[in-house]
Amino acid sequence: MTPRPELPSGRIRLEEPPRLPTAEGAGGVAASAIPMLGSLGSVVLVASLGGGSSEVRVVAAGLFLVTTVAYLGFQLDRQRGQRRRQLTGARRAYLRHLAGVRAAVREAAATQRQALGWLHPEPAALPSVAADGTRVWERGPEDPAFLHVRYGVCAQSLSVELAAPADLDADDADPAAVSAVRRLLDTHPVQPDLPAAVDLRRFHRIALAGGPGAGRALARSLVCSAATFHSPEHLTVAVLATDDTLEEWEWVKWLPHAQAAQRSDAVGPVRLIGSAATALTDLLPTTGHVLLVVDGPASAHGVVPPDGRPGVTVVEVGAPDEPPAAGELRLELLPGEDSEPGVPVRAVRLRAEPVTAHADRCDPATAEAVARRLLPRQAATSAPDAAPATPAGLPELLGVDGMTAFDPGSGWRPRPPRDRLRVPVGTGSAGVVHLDLKESAQGGMGPHGLVVGATGSGKSEFLRTLVLGLAMTHPPDQLNLVLVDFKGGATFAGMADLPHVSAVITNLAGELALVDRMHDALAGEMVRRQEALRSAGNLSSVRDYEHARTGGADLPPVPSLLIVVDEFSELLSTKPELTDLFVAIGRLGRSLGLHLLLASQRLEEGRLRGLDAHLSYRVGLRTFSAQESRTVLGVPDAHALPSVPGLGYLKPDPTTLTRFQAAYVSGPSGQPAVRRRGARRAPLVLPFVAREVRAPVTAGPAAGRAAVEPPASDQASVLELAVARMRGHGPPAHQIWLPPLDRPEPLGRLLPAARGPLRVPVGTLDRPREQRRDPLVLDLTGAGGHVAVVGGPRSGKSTLLRTIVAAAALAGSPRETQWYVLDLGGGGFGDLADLPHVSGVAGRADRDVVRRVVAEVQGIADRREAGDTADGRGDVFLCVDGWSALRAEHDDLEPALQQLAQRGLGLGVHLVVSSARWSDFRAALRDQLGTRLELRLGDPVDSEVDRRTAATVPTGRPGRGLAPGPLHFLAALPPPPEQLIAAAREAWPGLEAPPVRLLPATVGLAAVRRQAGPDAPGLLLGLDEAQLAPVVLDTDAEPHLLVFGDGRSGKSALLRTYLHEVARTRTARQAQVVVVDYRRSLLGEVPDERLLHYLTSADQARPALDELASYLRTRLPGPDVTPDQLRRRSWWTGAEVFVVVDDYDLVATPQGSPVATLQPLLTQAGDVGLHLVVARRSGGAARALYEPVIQTLRDLAMPGVLLSGNREEGPLIGTVRPAPSVPGRGQLVTRDRGREVFQVAWSPDSATR
Repeated sequence: MTPRPELPSGRIRLEEPPRLPTAEGAGGVAASAIPMLGSLGSVVLVASLGGGSSEVRVVAAGLFLVTTVAYLGFQLDRQRGQRRRQLTGARRAYLRHLAGVRAAVREAAATQRQALGWLHPEPAALPSVAADGTRVWERGPEDPAFLHVRYGVCAQSLSVELAAPADLDADDADPAAVSAVRRLLDTHPVQPDLPAAVDLRRFHRIALAGGPGAGRALARSLVCSAATFHSPEHLTVAVLATDDTLEEWEWVKWLPHAQAAQRSDAVGPVRLIGSAATALTDLLPTTGHVLLVVDGPASAHGVVPPDGRPGVTVVEVGAPDEPPAAGELRLELLPGEDSEPGVPVRAVRLRAEPVTAHADRCDPATAEAVARRLLPRQAATSAPDAAPATPAGLPELLGVDGMTAFDPGSGWRPRPPRDRLRVPVGTGSAGVVHLDLKESAQGGMGPHGLVVGATGSGKSEFLRTLVLGLAMTHPPDQLNLVLVDFKGGATFAGMADLPHVSAVITNLAGELALVDRMHDALAGEMVRRQEALRSAGNLSSVRDYEHARTGGADLPPVPSLLIVVDEFSELLSTKPELTDLFVAIGRLGRSLGLHLLLASQRLEEGRLRGLDAHLSYRVGLRTFSAQESRTVLGVPDAHALPSVPGLGYLKPDPTTLTRFQAAYVSGPSGQPAVRRRGARRAPLVLPFVAREVRAPVTAGPAAGRAAVEPPASDQASVLELAVARMRGHGPPAHQIWLPPLDRPEPLGRLLPAARGPLRVPVGTLDRPREQRRDPLVLDLTGAGGHVAVVGGPRSGKSTLLRTIVAAAALAGSPRETQWYVLDLGGGGFGDLADLPHVSGVAGRADRDVVRRVVAEVQGIADRREAGDTADGRGDVFLCVDGWSALRAEHDDLEPALQQLAQRGLGLGVHLVVSSARWSDFRAALRDQLGTRLELRLGDPVDSEVDRRTAATVPTGRPGRGLAPGPLHFLAALPPPPEQLIAAAREAWPGLEAPPVRLLPATVGLAAVRRQAGPDAPGLLLGLDEAQLAPVVLDTDAEPHLLVFGDGRSGKSALLRTYLHEVARTRTARQAQVVVVDYRRSLLGEVPDERLLHYLTSADQARPALDELASYLRTRLPGPDVTPDQLRRRSWWTGAEVFVVVDDYDLVATPQGSPVATLQPLLTQAGDVGLHLVVARRSGGAARALYEPVIQTLRDLAMPGVLLSGNREEGPLIGTVRPAPSVPGRGQLVTRDRGREVFQVAWSPDSATR
């Protein structure tokens, strides 16, 4: 569409004309001659005084005189020539300036003429404008030229102002320049023969005075000009004429502006043409502007009062000779020769200078041509406020005699190539309107198109009509459908059962993740079709493919695929990246048999960027704005359509615009009324004239009996009946869209995909690009043997872990897989403790069991690493549900599990862990987790699979997640625990996984001694958690022991066991015991023959320990001790001394500690035979670590035991913190073995014994 030329404006300023140069005069010459005369006088004087001949002096004087005169003449001539050259140069420069101004003025005048000619074309050009359609009805109330109508041409001022120089009349101005300026100012300010227009809103009466022929020609021009550029919504044309002159206005019947909205006759809306003013008054609208033409003696007073009526302009042909009143314009057609510009006319207004012009002429043939070309742009049966005529039914357009008689086999019969993908969609002025989806090379309008219609315009109904019409005329092996509705899905409701439907994708606005899935499905369909062409022999198009099939090639059908996308504009606003997909379909659709139809209520500027070139046909229903109509159709016509659903324009190519009324398929199939069988009526032909036409009276088929049957109110719609008739017929369409992953599959349905106990299905994997779903099978045989499940709260982590356990249990026997479970999350594994494959389940409250389970798995790995592979077990799985809880509550276990992950796969030991974030796993562990399943995360940015895709995982859908690819999956539902356990026991009768051996809460010292055997070296303190083996303390290598524990944690029991073991391993001659026991809890535990001192107070302890220290110092090796004596420690004889201090927090006071006297000997304990055991409560132990005796023991890295205590005390021995535990349960920390959890061996106290 050519843009509207802009009317030039602004100001062109002329420069001042040059001034005449000032003459120098004789004074200048005299001033130059004075020095010469002085020199001459001097020469004469010298000559007269000197000697020599007088003749010589006369000659010399004469020469001087001649030279002086000549010089004076030369000077005078030079000054005159210089002034003349100066004037000529200034004049030429100014004339060049005027030439530039003249060129600019001429250019502005030409642009002004072009702009006015484009705005108000001459009557002879109006048929072409109407036929082209791009400018028809372009002017709305917002247009500055609204209701401006051309009446002729006249001289008008130049739209650009020429600013004359200020002192043009100055005396010293160059006359030639001034003359040139005046000629320019006199010639160009007024331009001849420019289009002149009248604003109809300013005048209620335009009187055409003069001859009736010239008046009618001018009136026809006014009407045609107004009707061409203004829609019937804004302008109504009416004619009031006498019976004699009515024939002159017969052509007006074709104008859509001259049709009554309230009344119809036998041939349509009544034409606003007549000779009765009263009848015409009743038909005039109350909105818009009315242009009423009055021809002949008929008076408009019956329609319009003398002083006018708002919104009505009367054009009176042959007006009487009277001066104009207020609000009137009198166009006087002057007598004279009818020249080329037109009949001379003078425009006269009240209190205004008359304007002389040349009136336009429009003959009846030209006027009728304009009217006929405007008629197809108006609804054939109704005006905006009139009741719309019943749209044609689709069965009627298809030639089907009622939907109950529709036979898919008959409708799908082979069609000629011309009718392939060609379907009727409605009716127009020329009959049935068809939409042909074939590409233009095959005689069609496609392959791609655009539909735009505002709310209530019938857009959805048009799409339903198109889709249903194609389905009723093409079998599923020739045409498939993809129906996409970005909003709720009402547009294509009820069409999913059509055998042609490959996909119905609705409600994308409510679940944007489906938009990406749709993108993958459509892109995958393009790839599938390309592969089909390649496998058929590298064919170039689906058309060649079909020719090969019809030629006998054994090829599956590849039907054409129509992709209808409703509300695509909002879809692209939400997902702009879909534009690339639509452009790809537009580019490759011709060869792949893809047809794209985009529909929307609104069309934003620039939304079609990149797509516009691929959209061949356009359908414009009523639009929200004229600009939207221009964007779709190139003309504003769709905006001017009345509010009749289904009324619109079809633009199959750049030069054709067809108005149509779409068929209606959503109403009862009895609408329109179904003619009773046997009733026949011949077509009735009536004349279409300006006057009202009455319908002839014809006899009915039977008196008193109607020829039609009223529709039943409960009758099914055409759409419903058509879908029901076609359901189940023909081969089903290839499904490119499977339902979204909304309902989880039961695990039992997926088990056939299992390939042994280490290749198990746990869910459904969505592959929209491949248009299929696959079981999500975990391969735990190789590098993927460790599994990580990560997801936010309530995302289904625990359920997915249960699914993995259940799948392994149903796919393999308890001899092939055993499971150890740390249930630190939602507590969902308690019901699986009885599963034959589960060795043990430890809950969050079972702190000791948690450690024992880890120790059990570590022991299995250790034994296998040591070469003991014949343990009767298969692959061992340690499942940790809640890794973050394990780190928070069992941080000491994390290094062990990380080490287990690094070496476990080669030993048949697997980790299956879950957490809320990937960052909960340290990098060293995360690298070992080869199988990763990611559920919905709290923040998609944390995704390790794909951040962009992670954002599309829906919330509130437990089990939905991402697998590497990225691919969406939905976890399967595990069977109920009781069913799972029963199925496993039935499948593997008599087989059970070895249960977890738990560390007992109480273990007797005698039992430990029996397990260790009579030759056990060292002191037996209890049973360790890892192997349930005796814990042995080697006092020769580690002579001292430090014990921390809260009250009733087992400190005294440990010391008692220690003393009993000293007594077991050493005789009284080999060991003597000193007990410092302020609370007397160890009273009687040491036999008298072994007891050196039993000290219960500081007064007793200080001298006794000082004496002991003095004695032990005597054992220090002197300089005479040989190396051999040092090795055998034979330089002294006697018993080793075991100093056991209980409740050291009572012994070490601010006044000092009696035990401190032994501190210097601690470093040489092995040389002097000293063993120190210090036990104190753990409360406040962090401060006591710097007490000299305890600090020395820690510096020597002596073994320590941490019984039950508060973790808040911090690390007490090495990096190990105390932890709450049952009495007697402790942590032994040594240099060689690190940290060991053990149960102190219980031995009864002396009172119990």
